[in-house]
Amino acid sequence: MDTLSRIKEMAAKEFSIDPGGLDPSAPLDTLGIDSLSFIEFMFKVEEEFGVSVSDDDLRGIKTLADLERQVAAALAAAGKA
Repeated sequence: MDTLSRIKEMAAKEFSIDPGGLDPSAPLDTLGIDSLSFIEFMFKVEEEFGVSVSDDDLRGIKTLADLERQVAAALAAAGKA
């Protein structure tokens, strides 16, 4: 399973969203994900992938696709990609 698919699966479970209707390019707030919930979700994503996303990079994440790019970059930097 690729990174985006895993993130979508995790988000669908975490936020009770139908994974089939989950648009990774949709703004997080339109998915019903507020900033506090997203921060909590980020801890789970970091744990799942064994990476850390910096606070600066975190501020630029507006969609699940943005999140996937940051996780992929962190995986590549750590030699895990």
